[in-house]
Amino acid sequence: MIDNKVGMILLLLTLCLGQKSIAAPSSLYFYNPESNLNDFRSLKTGFDNYLSFGTYKFQPFDNQETFEQFLKTRKNGVFFMSSWHYQNLLKQGYVNLQPILVGTLNGEFTYTKVLSTKKNIKNIGKLQGKRIASAANQDYTQKILKSMAAQQNLKLNKAFKVLTVPKDIDALMSVLFGMAQGALTARTSLTTLAILNPRKYRLLHQQAESQAIILPLIIVYKPITQSTTQQLLNMIENMPNSPIGKEILAMLGLDGWKKILQ
Repeated sequence: MIDNKVGMILLLLTLCLGQKSIAAPSSLYFYNPESNLNDFRSLKTGFDNYLSFGTYKFQPFDNQETFEQFLKTRKNGVFFMSSWHYQNLLKQGYVNLQPILVGTLNGEFTYTKVLSTKKNIKNIGKLQGKRIASAANQDYTQKILKSMAAQQNLKLNKAFKVLTVPKDIDALMSVLFGMAQGALTARTSLTTLAILNPRKYRLLHQQAESQAIILPLIIVYKPITQSTTQQLLNMIENMPNSPIGKEILAMLGLDGWKKILQ
């Protein structure tokens, strides 16, 4: 009799543990070197509220190395990352990563970065070794600045000094108040400043503009083997149709998604 009870308890525990494992929430993993988000609380709260309808979770990373080490351990999942980072991962041998969605803003899926200064200069080579304020991480900022120099047929001898700030508007204010000699921001951020504070906008000089940059991507490991992965992708794609989803997209500087043809 005792053995039967023990056997029944073990069976129930096995079933319960099995159900818990099946019901464990999947996650959307986030890392974006184009944005220096150092406080994820609002973003995580918004995403978790939105994704809770499908028992999913939002997992942000604030360090590129940590994110890439985590990525090595995965064989499935949904990842939110910059197009620049995705291209770097392909070069590192992550050939099973496949973009599914690309972010959009005002119907476009690309944007440009602009280097602005308070003092007008002959070319951006004059800023070598100077402090450039940017909301992106060091590697990404240096890469964009070097590409701008190449567009002007300039060969740089010194690296730029990067002042990392939380948002584009902080980068622009850093230049206006003399804390940096240049600001690397999205063109849309300059447009916003021109609308909100035309006087301050007129104090800035645009020295260079990047080539078109693809907005952030939603990426999966291919092939998709779990139905929960496809359900999560559907929820992400439908974010513009939800008030909460729209708020989250606004935090990310986006207003929607465009499906990438496979």
